[in-house]
Amino acid sequence: MSESVDLRNVFAEFVGTVLVMLAGPGLLVLGGDSLGTLGVAIGFGAATALAIGVIGAVANPMFSLALFFARGITGRQLVTDLIGQLLGGIVGAAAIWGMNDADRFTVGSNGWEPTSDVGLQLTGFSTLGTVIAAELVIGIVITVVLLSSIRQHRSESTVAAFTGLAVGVGALFLLPISGFGANPARSIGAAVFADTDPNALGQVWVFVVVPIVAAFGGMLVWLGIDEATVDDTIFDDTVLDDVADAVDELIDGD
Repeated sequence: MSESVDLRNVFAEFVGTVLVMLAGPGLLVLGGDSLGTLGVAIGFGAATALAIGVIGAVANPMFSLALFFARGITGRQLVTDLIGQLLGGIVGAAAIWGMNDADRFTVGSNGWEPTSDVGLQLTGFSTLGTVIAAELVIGIVITVVLLSSIRQHRSESTVAAFTGLAVGVGALFLLPISGFGANPARSIGAAVFADTDPNALGQVWVFVVVPIVAAFGGMLVWLGIDEATVDDTIFDDTVLDDVADAVDELIDGD
């Protein structure tokens, strides 16, 4: 029975992530300039909402990791989530590549400081420091929205709507800065089929590491604004729990 549940979870995350790839990078690659930043941002947000509310997938390793930190899913569920998401990211990118006449795409991936043949910086991406800071802030904000809406016992459709809206706003902010990562599966899949200078695969590490940090940071911010405590996370009986207890004692002492 558990194996059947695991396979269903993998498949749900796979389908949800393929949908995010088609509605995000897919619109960037195939939609041309006709959609604009707003159209692509709506695509990212709508796909995330559909994945959560209809398919039952979060379609983002950053979300799965944050849920694991907050005891929303088990370690086994985290592994199956990641398998489905990574496969969905690559297969989704492969589908975009096929619809793009089997041409590697020059847009749709993430990066920083792209250069032209003459070595001039192009518009569209910012410096590495700006990209890291922006991706971290937006990743934390989106994660907080997800965790807070779940903690408030919202319906699944409401969680989907709020999270999708947060993703759409985040995409509006990050598309001109980094191409909107905030999802390692999306970033890895697009990088595999990208043809960019600098090479997207050489820069994808940022868009894997930063969302991991954002998942942890989002959990910390969530703890700060919610009634949940460290004991409600996997970090109970750790240094983080000791720090939280010390802060509580300090506050009570005042």
